[in-house]
Amino acid sequence: MDPLEIMAEYAAAWERGDPEAAFEFYADDVLMLLPGRGALAGEHRGREAVVKTINALLQRTSELTAEIEVLDRLVSEDRIAMVLRETVVREDQRLELRRVNVYRVVDGRIVEIDIYEANQYEVDAFFG
Repeated sequence: MDPLEIMAEYAAAWERGDPEAAFEFYADDVLMLLPGRGALAGEHRGREAVVKTINALLQRTSELTAEIEVLDRLVSEDRIAMVLRETVVREDQRLELRRVNVYRVVDGRIVEIDIYEANQYEVDAFFG
């Protein structure tokens, strides 16, 4: 499969609320760069570390998931930038965020994830 097909299946897993299926697309040595000033911000290397970090973020929500909508995709040979709208809820707090995640796909696996938030302050306040 080409990177665009891989990312379409990956996005579909998130859109249907199935993070475990999405995690299967990560390479063993995947690198995720998570922006911000919170305790989870920074570089996370390896599938186990990336999954642990994502799960820690989801633990900070009431529903242990995020509602995700892919608004657009920008594609090059091995990178796909996905413009996303995500909604998370914690009790009576609701955060609708816009972000761009840039993925690098090699040999059918996601090897790199760079996250860019439209409003980092808002994300830090919610997940901090």
